Amino acid sequence: MKPSELLRRLLHNWPIKLAAVLTALVLWYQLREVEPVVERSLERPLEVVGLGEDRAVVGLPKTVTVRFRGTARIVENLNPSAVIVFIDLSGVNEGPFAASVQVRAPSGVQIAEVVPAKVEARVERLGAGVLPVEVYAPGSVVTFEPDSVEMRGPAGLVERARAAVGVDLTAEGTVRLVAFDEAGTPLPELTLDPDTARITFRSPTLARKEVDLVLLPAPRDLHPVQVEAPPKVTLVGPPGVLGQITAVQAQAEWRVGEYTAPLELLLPPDVDAIGVVLAKLKVEPAKPLE
Repeated sequence: MKPSELLRRLLHNWPIKLAAVLTALVLWYQLREVEPVVERSLERPLEVVGLGEDRAVVGLPKTVTVRFRGTARIVENLNPSAVIVFIDLSGVNEGPFAASVQVRAPSGVQIAEVVPAKVEARVERLGAGVLPVEVYAPGSVVTFEPDSVEMRGPAGLVERARAAVGVDLTAEGTVRLVAFDEAGTPLPELTLDPDTARITFRSPTLARKEVDLVLLPAPRDLHPVQVEAPPKVTLVGPPGVLGQITAVQAQAEWRVGEYTAPLELLLPPDVDAIGVVLAKLKVEPAKPLE
């Protein structure tokens, strides 16, 4: 097509064409005034899909922040639960992984930013076990039930867990339990069943005292190669009873191997130890006498 012919066609009925363009611009600006575009941020739980039933994820953030935009009408009426944030772990069996965070949102919502946009964690097989329960009530000694709970979660955390601990700060009679490891680090990724303990008896304020810990010897057929146990233990009980205690004997669970095990403290009635007392042991069979 010649340039002269193209120009002739463009200028044909140009007033009508110009009016149409101007009308479209006016309508566009009017729509922007009526429906302004706004932004909003939401913090949404991060879900995992595509994971095997016998697997669990460790090290994943619990929530993700999503910034999105849309017309004021859509954004202001948006139900937060309609914004779904997830990672797809289909094909991930076990070990470390990196995955992009995906967002599913209603029509008319444009995702502007996801923080974090990518996550790194690891997949472990599920493990299970039983934990002893400990409940602390500042200024009091309490009895409670149950004395143990079942735990379930990533196998590595199950192996680390040592006790399900609750702290009674409100004296309401029920405390929530959280799994802790030997170093006192909470392990909230572990699921406990039940996850609460009920206080059945509360005593008046008792005294505290730190005394020496004496580990009873191993059986004659076993030879302790390494014994690491705390030199002292803190007790709580009636002041009159504690005044007569200068040391506490403890019995270990002696067996061949290298392991960490709780000690059984030989305590008088109404006296308890604070915390679980653990010993790290390495035991070999005793050599026969020649």
